[in-house]
Amino acid sequence: MAEYEEYELVPMSPLRRMEKRVEKLEKTGSANEILRELVDIVKTNQKVVDDVVKMNMDAVTKITELTETVKQSIAKIDDFLSRIEIPSEKIEDTEAVVPVQQELKTDVEARIDKLEKRINTVLLSALAKNKRMMIRSPARPGM
Repeated sequence: MAEYEEYELVPMSPLRRMEKRVEKLEKTGSANEILRELVDIVKTNQKVVDDVVKMNMDAVTKITELTETVKQSIAKIDDFLSRIEIPSEKIEDTEAVVPVQQELKTDVEARIDKLEKRINTVLLSALAKNKRMMIRSPARPGM
């Protein structure tokens, strides 16, 4: 039967080995043997505790570094957004200008329409005069 190791945040195999050794001591053993095994178990336990503390310190260090990195990223994003945002005062100013621009545009369009009508009227009257002149003046032979 193959043994398997359980893992959590800390490898469980050293803990399981200590449990098995304690069970073995409980079943059989002399006082001297039990004392040696208990000392060895305490040493192993201390090693496991040291490993857990070390992992905890490493995790705290990495989280601190991550926090600083996130703060720097947020500062960069804020700077970027401040560069692309349009201040609200400018938006209000442009909103006030838009109706004036629309009014000027319609006024210019109205003037252009009037000029087109005048030009068309002048052209039509000039064409009419030309036609009349052509009809009145007889074609001269030999010219």
